[in-house]
Amino acid sequence: MNKSLEKYLSGFEEPIAFVLGIYPTSNLGAVRNLGRSLVPTVVFDVKRNQAAFYSKYAKGVVCPHPKYEAESYIDFLMSIGGKLHEKGVLIPTGDTELLALLRNRSQLEKNYYFTMSSYEKVNLFLNKELFYRYLEQHNFPHAKTFFPQNEGEVDAISKELSYPLILKPVYPTYFRLDFHTKLFFISSRQELLSCFRMVSAKKHEVMLQEIIPGDADRMFGFNAYYDQTGASHGMFMYQRIREWPLGFGNGCVIQQVHVPLLEQLTTSLIRTIGYYGIVDAEFKYDSRDGQYKFIEINPRVWMQNSFPSRFGCNLPYLAYLDAVHKPLPEESFSPQIQPIKWVYFLEDLQSLRALAQKGSFHIQSLFSDYSLRNEFALFAWDDPVPFFILGCQSLSTVFSNLFRSNH
Repeated sequence: MNKSLEKYLSGFEEPIAFVLGIYPTSNLGAVRNLGRSLVPTVVFDVKRNQAAFYSKYAKGVVCPHPKYEAESYIDFLMSIGGKLHEKGVLIPTGDTELLALLRNRSQLEKNYYFTMSSYEKVNLFLNKELFYRYLEQHNFPHAKTFFPQNEGEVDAISKELSYPLILKPVYPTYFRLDFHTKLFFISSRQELLSCFRMVSAKKHEVMLQEIIPGDADRMFGFNAYYDQTGASHGMFMYQRIREWPLGFGNGCVIQQVHVPLLEQLTTSLIRTIGYYGIVDAEFKYDSRDGQYKFIEINPRVWMQNSFPSRFGCNLPYLAYLDAVHKPLPEESFSPQIQPIKWVYFLEDLQSLRALAQKGSFHIQSLFSDYSLRNEFALFAWDDPVPFFILGCQSLSTVFSNLFRSNH
């Protein structure tokens, strides 16, 4: 450990929050949410150019890779933890980090507080086969899903689903590391068999799923922090406006909505499982039967986590307070919708271009989407440096991709 970090760690008597993950908006949002609440914060990442390293609200530290250097990663965390005056608080923002922490929980708890349930309960969300089988068993609405174990079962199941369909991994975090995508869009039986052979060669378990019709605006989300009694705090609901990549990407422009059924479905599921921690539940509205259907639940900080805080729902801070056994603030929830959006400019540029090519984008919408009153994923008036650092790193890549796709 270098002297600069050791001095930083020794400068606080209250518990330090440790933000772990690689996705820039997740880390940066969590760092700002905690820092603005006067929580001392350290962010760990495998790369030195992480945008959150340049935030005024955190100290950035390079660490081993949580998957490829798993043993060194845990040794690193234990070494840091041994220097703390008080136990630190672990705030994972990615599934890879979350799995590494939970698999070594008994060791890490000597030096850190955890902000979520046990491995067994969290894994029910991370392992998509367990998740969808649980939804089926307890009659929660979801897309028709199959879990083939071999090529013969794939061939048989393919006859029960209509094309196009999607092939998704059971463990998305490791799948993305290998294939740099979250799923494969399948248009034919031949394509399905070829794709299954490819992912099987990398030892990935997968599932086949019907595509619920509808564009980005059929995607909804519910966020909250559930304490160990099952009570929810900081409830927030949103709807996608645009996403990238189109069809099955992440929301790059979202807006607040009030759909009470999202809270009812999520709370019922959470209490049935007995989970506590942060929740980002994703749904897709199915116009065929009028149901909001579960897509997934992220049991951790997610990429748009700075958005609920604009409405008084600072979920990383609530998780921190509960972890260190401090009282959670009283809440006064109001369903009144405010005209504020969350925008991730770097991904939205690519989404806008793709929509323009399809003829489904109207320039008038940009006036409200890029209003200065909105919440931006990277830019913040009180913490501008990360925006310029990441912008310089990313804009050339984004524009080269846009230009290349024209030829």
